[in-house]
Amino acid sequence: MATDLVPPRPTLDDLDPQSASTDRLIARVRRHREGEDYPTAEVLLGNLPVALRALCDYVLTGQATALDVAYRLASLIDAIEGCQGQPVPTRRTH
Repeated sequence: MATDLVPPRPTLDDLDPQSASTDRLIARVRRHREGEDYPTAEVLLGNLPVALRALCDYVLTGQATALDVAYRLASLIDAIEGCQGQPVPTRRTH
């Protein structure tokens, strides 16, 4: 009996920091979030202070890399864009 092997999901360790960009991180977040519903604007706004405090505490531990922080910020950007239901711009500047 053949088993369908699912390749492991790429992690931040698989991303070349030299080629990282906000758009690539958001695309990775979206791939990780496939099949999940985006929070409503109300839920997102209610959870935003908690998420930002957790990110701040993580940075203060000294264990966070720039890529870790950027990925978490990309996740917040994606959630905000996703709950707005607006088309995502194809080009962003930072």
